[in-house]
Amino acid sequence: MQGLSVADLGSIRFVSDPQISPDGSRIAFVVTTLDLEANEVRSAIWMIPTQGGEAFRFTWGGKQDHSPRWSPDGRWIAFFSNRTGNTEIWVIPVDGGEPRQLTSLQARVSQLSWSPDSRRIAFTVSSAPSKEEPPVVREISRIRFRFEGQGLLESRNHIWMVSVDGGDPVQLTEGDHDHEFPSWSPDGVRIAFVANRTPEEDYTDARDVWTLSLSDGSLHQLTHHSGPALCPVWSPDGKWVAFLGHDNHAGPATNMGVWIVPSSGGEAVHLTRALDRSVGNHVSSDARVNAQVVPPAWTADGRFLLFIATDRGNTHLFQVDCEGRHIEQRSLEEREVITAFSISRNGTIAYTAMNPLNLEEIWLMEPQGEPRRLTDFNGAFLASRQLSDPEQITVAGADGWPIDAWVFKPLGLDRGERSPLVLRIHGGPHAAYGNAFYFFTQLLTAEGYAVLQVNPRGSQGYGEAFTQAVVRDWGGKDYEDLMRAVDHVIAQGDVDPKRMAVTGGSYGGYMTNWIVTQTDRFRCAISEVGISNLYNFFGTSDIGYLWGEKEWGGTPWNNAEELLARSPIRYVERVNTPLLLIGAEGDLRCPIEQTEQFFVALKKLGKEVKFLRFGGEGHTFGSTGKPQARVERFQHILDWLRQYLKEERG
Repeated sequence: MQGLSVADLGSIRFVSDPQISPDGSRIAFVVTTLDLEANEVRSAIWMIPTQGGEAFRFTWGGKQDHSPRWSPDGRWIAFFSNRTGNTEIWVIPVDGGEPRQLTSLQARVSQLSWSPDSRRIAFTVSSAPSKEEPPVVREISRIRFRFEGQGLLESRNHIWMVSVDGGDPVQLTEGDHDHEFPSWSPDGVRIAFVANRTPEEDYTDARDVWTLSLSDGSLHQLTHHSGPALCPVWSPDGKWVAFLGHDNHAGPATNMGVWIVPSSGGEAVHLTRALDRSVGNHVSSDARVNAQVVPPAWTADGRFLLFIATDRGNTHLFQVDCEGRHIEQRSLEEREVITAFSISRNGTIAYTAMNPLNLEEIWLMEPQGEPRRLTDFNGAFLASRQLSDPEQITVAGADGWPIDAWVFKPLGLDRGERSPLVLRIHGGPHAAYGNAFYFFTQLLTAEGYAVLQVNPRGSQGYGEAFTQAVVRDWGGKDYEDLMRAVDHVIAQGDVDPKRMAVTGGSYGGYMTNWIVTQTDRFRCAISEVGISNLYNFFGTSDIGYLWGEKEWGGTPWNNAEELLARSPIRYVERVNTPLLLIGAEGDLRCPIEQTEQFFVALKKLGKEVKFLRFGGEGHTFGSTGKPQARVERFQHILDWLRQYLKEERG
């Protein structure tokens, strides 16, 4: 039986966004496929009954249909589709009929929310309708003028509303501020949303929960938060609004939590403080569609809130009571990464989950039953491929801290033969590896490489102190954690220490660049969409001036020496490791100029380096980009590794 190949990308069906009907009888979800030949990403909405029956395709637009949302009366599904060109809102009757287009804004629309009477939909528009040609010259006046995945921010996000019965959409919010995450009150007279309506909006990540009265247009600020707030959700009785957020007490390492605030205004209460885990799924994977923010969900009786959180490489489903006194883990699989969920009025929960040997599928958790898997879109395909089942280990990192890691053994290795090793470093740095499915890793094991994936300090899932330990210490003890994990694996005697490679993207790209300036123990390296110079990352990244200042503790004018001291480019003369550099020309998070700097310096010094530029792609193109870009990336990386690791060298 063969392992995975690059061409297998076209065989995977990526399952996501499970949305259970209000009565709990059906689940709408999204299936995404990659057409490698046509270089297209396609998605459709599917449906499956919860009490038996096969999944069936529900929309046939042929392009990208996604984000299905049930009307409260269960008669309609609203969704986004680009079937007529621009992505717009469509509705389709659940029991049969053709989809109908509700908006024609030719703008970026997102975040739809049904009114309780199922007659209206609120949504977010991030650019005003315009048919004018883009200007030759743009005057930039905001410091936050661009954002990864969106490009130039030429207008503000506002809340709009459209009637399901027809008519033109209506803009509900005004002003030179961003308004996001609309959510209807149970009585249908107010909409909650998130905004920072102060002059300091672009200079802070603080956001507050507001409400808009539909009767007179008045706004009411519910919270006065010192950190971000997002995804407001009303309690069934309308007395509370729950939201995700934090108060920035630990800067960029602060745990995201579930909060509630009275809908009439008052003190916000952090319900999940005692958990000491960040709410949301922080386990990375290149085998799923775009990661989404998963809002908390109220139980029908208003007594509990459900949420997902990452713990030591797993992402589980939890619930907390409305006083924050009791937090309970609802899902019980030993190895699972739950990526999204929804709950019906009768308490039935639909969710998507994956593990190291299984891609995302739809699961069901009934109030008085064991979780059960409803779909098997990829089972037959995966059964035809040999996969490497990782061993989770814990090693002693710097200062003796316990560090989790996953070792994937290579396929087809003869007994007693030592294999080459690839060290993979995740992004973030406040992300994590874990019990997810990794296409690239399985591809490497099929090529005969052992793969080591490590959660050094800074990773999520181990408590706030662990996450915060990397702040202002990039390339410090996180580097020691990684090297100690490598030493541990070498000591087991299964890998060849003379045939090792290191690779990573984003923060992992930074660490790859840093590592090759600190040691020659790796025969080759691959740095993707990485960072080489913290000093000018401040002004060239979309988040450099805000997040970067918190993460590294200063600005170029008040902390230049520390920023440069932790910049790989300062030590570029030490590099002796052949390095493959990969950058994306549309990357606004870790701009390609960071890769260009390192490449030019290495080339000037006569070092062995290769630079690949991917046009038209953004920061996460390795897992969300056009199919041909993903294929080219894999092929170039495999060629680079074969060149340096497949043969013994003196």
